[in-house]
Amino acid sequence: MRDSYVFRKGYQDDERARKSFNQLAGQIFGLDFENWYQNGYWKNNYIPYSILKGDEVLANVSVSPMSFRENGELKQYIQLGTVMTSKSCRNQGMIRQLMQEIQNDYEGKADGWFLFANESVLDFYPKFGFRRSDEFEYVKAVTIDKDEAVLKVQIEESDNLLKLQESIKESCPQSSLWLESRWELTMFYALDYMSKNIYFIPEQDAYVFASLEKGQLYLHQVFGPEKVNLDRIAAAFGREVRSLVLGFSPIAQQGFTCRKIKDSDTVLHVKGAALDCIERECLRIPELAHT
Repeated sequence: MRDSYVFRKGYQDDERARKSFNQLAGQIFGLDFENWYQNGYWKNNYIPYSILKGDEVLANVSVSPMSFRENGELKQYIQLGTVMTSKSCRNQGMIRQLMQEIQNDYEGKADGWFLFANESVLDFYPKFGFRRSDEFEYVKAVTIDKDEAVLKVQIEESDNLLKLQESIKESCPQSSLWLESRWELTMFYALDYMSKNIYFIPEQDAYVFASLEKGQLYLHQVFGPEKVNLDRIAAAFGREVRSLVLGFSPIAQQGFTCRKIKDSDTVLHVKGAALDCIERECLRIPELAHT
């Protein structure tokens, strides 16, 4: 590494470096973490490992330690995400160096690791012990004869934001692989590109991240103090719904068809025997747990 380059981690409170991080994330992924940070959600739950020149972020791999409730059993996993390099610095081994730094810090401190990679780098991560894993989704046909009974949540209103936050924090597990901690991550989705896809269903006392298109209701995630009924959740969206697709693996699978996800922009990679359960039990890492 050049003498003018420096390695830094967990620097999100440094305004200049954070601004550069956001600029690079915007260029590569169309992401901006500033609103998330300003609302107090970016803490030690998302740790950038970066190479910088001055205040400019040249390359990054972010670390997210996570606790999952896996069919009732608590597991500690580490997710790697926001892997990016500025165009002028590619093919210089920066990501390899960052991966080594991360392994030095976290090896042996979790039950397993996972990440989502695009097709162009599928040969890279196996060098660090990762293996490709299939992903699954659960679908079912539905017939609904009720009127719509969902309330669209205007998340820009502070009261609504706080109510959603509390619901996420206090929710009981609603999937067989449930993100037990790091509720702040879900708030990133709420503040960013899913801000228009949040609903409240009074009958279930549940908040739902969902999208409905051409009769297909896609439930990204559901939060509530008691275990929800997914059929009733779907029914609350009214007669237009003809099929239900889940962005998580349900606790009760009866009535659902499980299928491999084939048309995805990213490929799941896992490390550690604990994550063999993904394929063995056809679990799905919840969509709203991706970093």
